[in-house]
Amino acid sequence: MINGIPSSASVSGMAVAMQRVDAAASNTANRQTEGFQRLRVEQSAAPNGGVQARTVRTTEANDTDQTAIRDAIDARVGQRDFEANAAAFRAREDALGSLFDQRA
Repeated sequence: MINGIPSSASVSGMAVAMQRVDAAASNTANRQTEGFQRLRVEQSAAPNGGVQARTVRTTEANDTDQTAIRDAIDARVGQRDFEANAAAFRAREDALGSLFDQRA
């Protein structure tokens, strides 16, 4: 843990971001599937830092223009969230590497 931020925070953020992208992709792929239940990702803070999420099925219609737009936005936000968490993870690892270099 560096500065009170566990590495699991970035890793869990990347996992939740991928979960959001997966849900949006599934909703998009099943737009015309009769009886398909839309997926939604509910996330919350994890007790040990970072985030946790679960994917739930909804009763919301999956074939509207609004849901198509929301899925496109959710996929893009998920991509950006993943990139931001990956950058934070790399920065943390770089800082840790610099710390080890100074101690050597």
